[in-house]
Formats: sequence, C-alpha cells, structure tokens
Amino acid sequence: MKTTHFLPLSHPIKWITLLALIIIIVAMIYMAYQWYTTKQVMLLVTFVIVAIALLSCMVIIPRKLTVTTEEINIHLLAWKINIPADEIVKVEHYPHGIQSSRIAGAGGFFGNLGLFTCKECGKHLSLITDPMDVCIITRKSKMPIVVSIENYSVFNTILEVQEKN
Repeated sequence: MKTTHFLPLSHPIKWITLLALIIIIVAMIYMAYQWYTTKQVMLLVTFVIVAIALLSCMVIIPRKLTVTTEEINIHLLAWKINIPADEIVKVEHYPHGIQSSRIAGAGGFFGNLGLFTCKECGKHLSLITDPMDVCIITRKSKMPIVVSIENYSVFNTILEVQEKN
C-alpha cells in the first residue's frame, strides 16, 4: 500500500515566500541590468550570491510525503529522503508545533528548513512548512527529521509503518 500526502504550506509562509520571491527576482533583474550597463563586477558577484541563496533554499522545500509499508520518502524539489521502516525508532506528533532554534538553514521565508535544535529531540533536520502541526521521526543511526503534516491520517499511516517494524 502506497500513500502520498502533499505537505502543507501555511498561509503566512505562502504569502511571505511569494512576496520575497518577487522582491528577489526584481532585485536580480535590476542588478543584471545595472551590470550590463555599467560592467561593475560587484553587481555580478552580488547577483550570483543572491541566485545561489535563492536556489539553495528552493531545492530543500519538501513537496510531498510518500508512505509505504517498507519506507517513508520525503520528496524535495531536487531529491528525496528515504527512511526505511526498520530505521524508525519512534514517531511523535506535536499538533501545536515545537519551538526550535536554527543552527544552519532557512528559517522564515520558505519555512523552517535545515539544521535546527529543540528540547523535544535535540539536533534535527527540519523540513517544516507549516509550524502548527509537526511530526518528529526519530531514526536509529541518523538525526531525527521533523516534518509538517497535513492531517492526522499522515501521522496514523506513519505509525502503522512503525508498528510493523
């Protein structure tokens, strides 16, 4: 049995991301035009840095979660994270979210994405796109992964995979 759930984006994150994306694209167009007319190297360097930062944030945004009896896959834009069922130690649901501190990554425009730390699970990979309903997947040999979930059925499906383990 294969179940696919698209991960939610909260409304503030959707609007902030859209607004930030428009501002960044307009700024990049302006920098490219200024570089073309003035040939200032610093404008080109700034353009490249902003483009790399934007693309690196966009490729780690989680898109969907696929759950089968053998594994859980978290699909990002460029790749997927595969968690075999026998690697899962426990799955915890936090319907009101968790408070975490950023170590490295994006915390805001695109969600809480990257390496974070919290009191519930310590250092973890955060793939939170909606901070109000999260699930912590604790693994045996790697750091925990925290993902947003759309509804309780996602959490129940993950628990079924864990129980079969």
